[in-house]
Amino acid sequence: MGLLPSSEKDSPTNSKTALGSEPNRDIPVSSPSDSPTRRSGRRSLITLAVLAGILVLAALGCDSDGHQSMLSSTPWTLDGANGPVAREQLLLFNVLLWTMVAVFVLVEGALLYAAIRYRRKPGDPLPPQTHGHTPLEIAWTIVPTILILGLGIWSVFVLFKLEPGEAIALAKEQDREPLHIEAVGHQWWWEFRYEDAYPDHDPNKPAEEQMELITTANEMRIPVDRPVIMTLKSDDVIHSFWIPKLVGKQDVVPTRANQMWFLAEDPGMYYGQCAEFCGTAHAQMKFRVHAMPETEYKAWVDGWGGDLAEPMSPEAARGQLVFLGDGQCVTCHTVGTADQVNEVGEGVQHARMQTYIAYTEWLRKPAEERLEDVRTGNEPPTAFAAPNLTDLADRTTIGSGLVDLNRETLRQWLRNPDDIKPGNRMSELAAIYQTRLDHRADLSEEQLSDLVEYLMAQRHLPVQ
Repeated sequence: MGLLPSSEKDSPTNSKTALGSEPNRDIPVSSPSDSPTRRSGRRSLITLAVLAGILVLAALGCDSDGHQSMLSSTPWTLDGANGPVAREQLLLFNVLLWTMVAVFVLVEGALLYAAIRYRRKPGDPLPPQTHGHTPLEIAWTIVPTILILGLGIWSVFVLFKLEPGEAIALAKEQDREPLHIEAVGHQWWWEFRYEDAYPDHDPNKPAEEQMELITTANEMRIPVDRPVIMTLKSDDVIHSFWIPKLVGKQDVVPTRANQMWFLAEDPGMYYGQCAEFCGTAHAQMKFRVHAMPETEYKAWVDGWGGDLAEPMSPEAARGQLVFLGDGQCVTCHTVGTADQVNEVGEGVQHARMQTYIAYTEWLRKPAEERLEDVRTGNEPPTAFAAPNLTDLADRTTIGSGLVDLNRETLRQWLRNPDDIKPGNRMSELAAIYQTRLDHRADLSEEQLSDLVEYLMAQRHLPVQ
């Protein structure tokens, strides 16, 4: 016995009739303006607009006349570079860049032309499928190979020109000696050591006076038209030495010494930067290069570390006592002399760095062991690598080039270095910043004023 539909409306015939009588009730009909193709097109336009906005913003951030830009005001010229090294590097950069731009425009242009000209329209049959085109494949293999080989060979020749031997040969042509400077990267400042700050010796000088030893920080002085050979070292982590308008980047690696050279043809101020992320205050690890005529440079060398340009005032004399006493500045800073370097290249700062390493290892010991060391007088000394302040008042900036040097900014720096350079080692490690919760210097306002006067008295050049 079979089952029958319970009512006429449930029968298949009636169901078909119902569906046939109202065909559009449950089936949505999309308008042509909301078709998937049009929606996809709108999304593509929005994506292109966003990308174009990003490119415009990136372009606005580029300034060919900026302090730390190697680019020229016009992309095809070399007026953004100073000296033979910078020009050679910028020329290679320009040729590589515009060659890649030309290749990109040709390839992407052909791609866009083909995509637009031969796009498939509704109702078009599939085009004939082509597999292989021997002349075309040979062409797009040979042309890039020639380009890569040509640019690669040129790059190798440029690398040879960047070797210090080129600087020595250039100096011989000028019948003079190149200037050798050692740059040591610290977290987060630059130390500059001149083993012989004026290599053209006076033969009438005694032998012990032939060598001019200078140690300074964050501001390097060089004579124009003299090749400068840099020896680059690091006392902690990897840094990168870069003076965009004079020379390209060179890594500064612990346990080894890298070399580079450059020459400044025009007097002026050139700006440098650490170009390798090296910790908290990496972005504030700046420095400056003063390129000056030979006579001005010689005057700086002769005056460095000698008699002060003006006698110290009574306030400055009291500040010296703060420097040597309550301020404990002398623990890490040197004033009045170069940081001597021994026969293996290790100097005062290296010894201070070893002390810092020993101190940080001591801090990892359990608290009870450290307390016992303090009671028995066995705790390690707390000297750390810090800038030589012999020529402080002859410099133009403080805090690795972050602010102009004057009495107000120096006082602010001494009171609380974190206000100017967050993450600096001075406020982190110096004893006078550890006794207050706000990490301000544990010195009276009078002591701060006297200390400022003493440091601002460290001037050997006449005020210009």
